[in-house]
Amino acid sequence: MAAADIAQAPPVAAPTGTGSVGIGLHMRVAWRNLWRNGRRTWLTASGIAFSIFLCVVFMSFQLGSYDGMIDTATGMMSGHMQVQQVDYFDDPKVANRIAGGSELLRELEQSPDVVAAAPRVEGFALVSVGERSFGGLVMGVDPVREPEVSALSKQIVEGEYLPRTDSAYVGKALATNLGLKIGDEIFVMGSALEGGVAAALFTVDGLFDTGQVELDRSILQVPLSAVQSAFDLGDSVHRIVLMGRNANDATAIAERLAPALPEGVRILDWDKLLPELRQMIQMDAVSGLIIYVLLVAIVTLSVANSFTMTVFERTREFGMLIAIGMRPGGIVAMIVIEALCMWVVGTAIGAAISFSLMVGLGIVGVPIAGLEDMAGQFMMPERIHPEVSFFTLGTAPLVLLVGTLVAGLIPALRVRRLKPVEALREEE
Repeated sequence: MAAADIAQAPPVAAPTGTGSVGIGLHMRVAWRNLWRNGRRTWLTASGIAFSIFLCVVFMSFQLGSYDGMIDTATGMMSGHMQVQQVDYFDDPKVANRIAGGSELLRELEQSPDVVAAAPRVEGFALVSVGERSFGGLVMGVDPVREPEVSALSKQIVEGEYLPRTDSAYVGKALATNLGLKIGDEIFVMGSALEGGVAAALFTVDGLFDTGQVELDRSILQVPLSAVQSAFDLGDSVHRIVLMGRNANDATAIAERLAPALPEGVRILDWDKLLPELRQMIQMDAVSGLIIYVLLVAIVTLSVANSFTMTVFERTREFGMLIAIGMRPGGIVAMIVIEALCMWVVGTAIGAAISFSLMVGLGIVGVPIAGLEDMAGQFMMPERIHPEVSFFTLGTAPLVLLVGTLVAGLIPALRVRRLKPVEALREEE
């Protein structure tokens, strides 16, 4: 080629890192650069993997325990939802009742959202055996429908669950206080609807023990019709307890059922019925969030430290690239891509181990060994089934993706201030 032709030839464009060819080149170079110091790469990727593993495991068990707590608490007495007279929740007296309870019960049972429904009548009364008397909550229930919305009937420790129209199902602690045993007669006396005396005599046919002392020493279940008759309530009820397919759907179901309810009647979901449970979950969630933030921060600092060392070790290399025409933005992009590749390696390892472990434990559950009594007292399930979902499996990797990119970007920005001559002299 003649000298004149060489002089007229267009200059070769320096790589800028844009376009599909530039991105592909950066990806290949970044991946190769990662393994120039394989030990450091594996240590950093292992830190990302371990962090993802811990976050996924903790979040899965945490959310799984919440579901178990909700199912245990709502399944014991409250149900997923309750239909009540508007004043009954704040002022649970006999007069705050729902008239025509049978008709409303039939209408609610026809809803496709309602899996089970059961009526209840309640009244505070004096429970007596001989010369011993204690205050308690007399609860009239339907012996057939009640077991579908409450696990109380399954906590039986002696006898049967309301086999007759004059049966009584008594808490073990209350029975101990009264000196009761199966077959004894128990006298109940309270205030009727119109201010008269409500009195009834029942035979103890069953004893239950839930592990929650406040229930075991205060609850007395008897057939619904007996309480309605004793308290002059007719067809009125105080609660209609509802169960949906899932406790997490209770709020949405309540909103759909509310417009069809009679005037002066409302529906409450478990969140309003058990505010202490929601507070317990929120407090635990906040403490868990603090742990996750600290864990992610530690890993992010570890990645930032790794790339800071990389930038200092490769200062001369970066100076040479700038000297031959590569833009500083292209070098920054390459370092960020290296951080992304390291995140991919760590995430692949951590997610694979976490997913395989959590799926298996989610099916069989993990027993709370040695804490059976405390589980009942604190509304905890006997087995925790970790929740395996996109949220539990995807949150930690996505958060760490942001942290890793930021960690790689911060030391890479030093490249933008590099002066080629000074950089080339640094390691001479």
